[in-house]
Amino acid sequence: MIKSLLLISYEELKRIFQNKAIASVMFVGIFIYFFFYPQPYLHEAIRDVPIAVIDQDNTNYSRELVRQLDANKSININLHIADLQTAKKLIEERKIYGVVLIPYRFQQHILEGKTSPISYYGDASYILIYSNVATAVNTVASNFGAKISISRKIAQGVDPAVATNSVSPFNSQLISLFNPQSGYATYVIPAAFILILYQTLLIGSILCRLFSKNSDFEITFINQQNDATSSALLLLFGKLLTYLMLYLIYFMMYTVFANYWYDLPRLSHLVVSLSFIIPFIFSTALLGKVVSHFVHTVSDVFCLIIPSSMVIFFVTGLSWPKELMPPLFHLIGDIFPAVPAIIGSVKINQMGASFAEFSPQYWHLWILTVVYFGIAFILEKRAIQKAMSANVREEK
Repeated sequence: MIKSLLLISYEELKRIFQNKAIASVMFVGIFIYFFFYPQPYLHEAIRDVPIAVIDQDNTNYSRELVRQLDANKSININLHIADLQTAKKLIEERKIYGVVLIPYRFQQHILEGKTSPISYYGDASYILIYSNVATAVNTVASNFGAKISISRKIAQGVDPAVATNSVSPFNSQLISLFNPQSGYATYVIPAAFILILYQTLLIGSILCRLFSKNSDFEITFINQQNDATSSALLLLFGKLLTYLMLYLIYFMMYTVFANYWYDLPRLSHLVVSLSFIIPFIFSTALLGKVVSHFVHTVSDVFCLIIPSSMVIFFVTGLSWPKELMPPLFHLIGDIFPAVPAIIGSVKINQMGASFAEFSPQYWHLWILTVVYFGIAFILEKRAIQKAMSANVREEK
């Protein structure tokens, strides 16, 4: 039995590396994704976004505000323009991403103790850029207003310490837990890497069965066993052994080596991570075996899997919080191993979660493994029985 398992595993491994379609997904694709996917995110945070200024006041106060805006790390003021029409044209051409409007009598209103609001018009089609710049403008404007208020109170004879405390009675300190750089790469890359492993394993598992179901090796093996139940079990376990060995290596590359390579946080022990990822590999590979019974060509595989990847990406909560999704989307997410795997892996590797904290995702993956194994076994056994019946009819 062990010899048969190892032989099946070896044949599956040969198929992966000898078949161009499978190798392009389960080997070449893995390394291409690893090196090229994170490149756009390596700068982590958004810096020096080009914006323009319309300074209708052109006074000492307005120029000082512009200098403080330009000093902010998120903003780069490289244009002074005359009107909003010009700003609109420049935003449409993507030469700038927003414009700050400082109104007439800005300094006069401040000196008179009146409010003089400044306006920011930004390109909200890039929501990350817009929110980052809008926050920076609001922060600079608030600090600028606070300094003027403190100066006014001191001029009225108020003690500087009292004036400062009256304007800013407390200081807030923002601490970015699990993302010390407050960067987008630290947020998206660990989750996206698990999604990449899921997609390549799922597609590869389907392709492997499409190319192996009529192979000489499997036909000979089934005839030697002459039993559909044992043949189905041995074929499933032998192939799962191949995927387990291969994807444990890929997982270590994506979650251990990648964290050092791309300077991402990692707070877990390798043994814990590996124990969690085992049911993910099994459930994903078995889901591929189930799907493979309903597709017949390579093009069918990509036509089915690629659109479903968009659904999976959404229900994982990467693009929108899961808490704000309807219950139906939670049910859809429960079907795909990638969803609990991403949530659990991020908890373990980036947040240092204990077993009690990631156990729901862990047992979820094992339940999917059992369910998909049962379905895959039934379908595989039925296919073997049909093949054995066809052979008997041919012999007669």
